Amino acid sequence: MDREDHRRTAAETFNRCRELLENGNRTDEDNRELLTLTFVSRYRWMFAGAEEQMIIGDWMVSRAAATIGEAHLAVRFAQRAYDRAQEADVPDWLGASVCEGLARAHAANGDLALRKQWYETAGDLVERIEDHESKALIADQLDSVPRSPFGG
Repeated sequence: MDREDHRRTAAETFNRCRELLENGNRTDEDNRELLTLTFVSRYRWMFAGAEEQMIIGDWMVSRAAATIGEAHLAVRFAQRAYDRAQEADVPDWLGASVCEGLARAHAANGDLALRKQWYETAGDLVERIEDHESKALIADQLDSVPRSPFGG
């Protein structure tokens, strides 16, 4: 595969992950597909992307893992995304997004104190996002963070 093929596959699999996340009636097979595709996308970005895509890839693994109940994996990849973002010059929306990811992962893990801490941090960062479309997107993501490990 050349760089363009990797980029195309990474984007296609990422977009499929988003479709699966939006499907409220996922089956167990859909959940397996979702988690598998997050790793495929992340792997392909290793050959075609930059640090920003790797951070987003780690965030997506965490998002998918939290959604399907793999809390330990969610926390691990959310923390990885956050750590990478701290070491890079990332856009304001991405800084907020990785904090949202940590809030979601800790909610999935049942650590409601850390969920609250990261939710508040993400909320503060969302308020600083300059682009209105990006701000709305990350605010919507933050609003969907469960209040408990059971989605409440």
